[in-house]
Amino acid sequence: MKAIGLLTAFPAKLLLLWAAIILLVGCQVTPQYPEKTATFKLSVDPNSALSQYVASDLQANPNRTGVVPLTDGVDAFIARLALVNAASSSIDLQYYIYRADDTGRLLLWHLMDAAERGVRVRILLDDMATKGADDTLILLAKHRNIDVRLYNPSFERSFRNIAFLSSFSRLNHRMHNKSLTVDNTITVVGGRNIGNEYFSNHTDVDFGDFDLMAIGESVDEVSDQFDLYWNAPLTVNINALAKHEVSKQDLAQAMAVVDNAKAEYRSNTYIKRLLDSDLIQKMQSHSLPWFWGKAKLIYDQPDKQNHQSESDSMLADLGGFLSQAENEVMIVSPYFVPTREGTSNLIDAVKSGIEVTVLTNSLAATDVLAVHAGYRAYRERLLEAGVRIFEVKANLNIKKSSSWTGSSKSSLHAKTFIIDRSSIFVGSFNFDPRSAWLNTEMGLIINNEKLAGGVVEGIEASLAADTYRLSLEDDELIWHDDLKGREIYSEPDAGLWRKFLVDCIALLPIESQL
Repeated sequence: MKAIGLLTAFPAKLLLLWAAIILLVGCQVTPQYPEKTATFKLSVDPNSALSQYVASDLQANPNRTGVVPLTDGVDAFIARLALVNAASSSIDLQYYIYRADDTGRLLLWHLMDAAERGVRVRILLDDMATKGADDTLILLAKHRNIDVRLYNPSFERSFRNIAFLSSFSRLNHRMHNKSLTVDNTITVVGGRNIGNEYFSNHTDVDFGDFDLMAIGESVDEVSDQFDLYWNAPLTVNINALAKHEVSKQDLAQAMAVVDNAKAEYRSNTYIKRLLDSDLIQKMQSHSLPWFWGKAKLIYDQPDKQNHQSESDSMLADLGGFLSQAENEVMIVSPYFVPTREGTSNLIDAVKSGIEVTVLTNSLAATDVLAVHAGYRAYRERLLEAGVRIFEVKANLNIKKSSSWTGSSKSSLHAKTFIIDRSSIFVGSFNFDPRSAWLNTEMGLIINNEKLAGGVVEGIEASLAADTYRLSLEDDELIWHDDLKGREIYSEPDAGLWRKFLVDCIALLPIESQL
């Protein structure tokens, strides 16, 4: 009996300890955000290198936006490095995820070099993915030309997982926006975070993604969006979160580590791939293929959680964009959970004569099982109504350097919607409840038939090799591998354990969080 009592008491003590920790960190449910100095975009210097670089293009295309699509991961990264290297006055960087891997370090070193040249660098990161990075961010912020701020941070830095639970209603709202703007002259927006897997420098997975490098009218809109978030009450200086001071010795040691790492990177094979990039050659020869058109940047308010009507979010703008379709809608979304309302809207579009195509991840390709559980609840109803659905294969037999679905061991990460092969949206927005109601999002809509049509044609050309085409016959779901001419009658390439997990997750009432 005593032994049994001891065994039952032990978990009880753990529960008490857990409760005590939650109480200790629970005070941050309604935090007092520290004051900070507001800063804003810098005026464009017409004599800067980047201004001179784009001057003739802008003069020939007044009041319009020019974009270069970045589908290749290597090109997407070298574009960012080249812009940072060319900066003369300001760099504004805004991301949901910034990994401490090869690409993250390379970009960081170039940002530091820019700051040493006198360039003002503003780094705005969502706090969700910065766990363990405080020391690095504090060191960065010690530079006279670098400021670092975190969006909607946890004020308890040591017990962040527990703090998330105790302040779930606040910390569940994240900044999913992605932009890099240099000298208020050229910007890159789209679906990529900063990390190896987004830039074709990963051995395990390669995210097929899509960005736009833009000049012209929309650049100032991106800068205004950045300023809005940078100065928002929800955004906090890393120094206001720091619990310790950084000494001169700390800085010296950090710079020594950086110098040693730079020396090691000279033989990195990824560096050679960057230098061999087709895009860098085009940038140097001033032969970038700009697509010009009227454009509009759409984005959520930083305090989106306080604006829960559709009219207060970018959802209204995006819905208005899709409603303009007369013949065709293509939705590319790695995380596709249409909900009942979204499903009904897509079905109504098909009934009105619009061809609707959806490209998303298969179960084997997705990196978020819960999202697949939410998506599959609507899959059959969409197919019955005539929506075309294609799911990205997890392992492609044909490895491509530029593909909408990445390469072998791939996962779709691009987020783009195209209507009538004439207008296109590229951004951070997934077709799911989290993007609609929980996370802040942004993206660029541009009207250009050559660009939009080319994107659709590129996707269609890769469907047979890179995706499964789904159909419903006699109430049975079938995956068609059109490359090999075979039919599959259960989730392809997914193991039993993965299927079991999705079955379990599907039982949970969590759609609003997906």
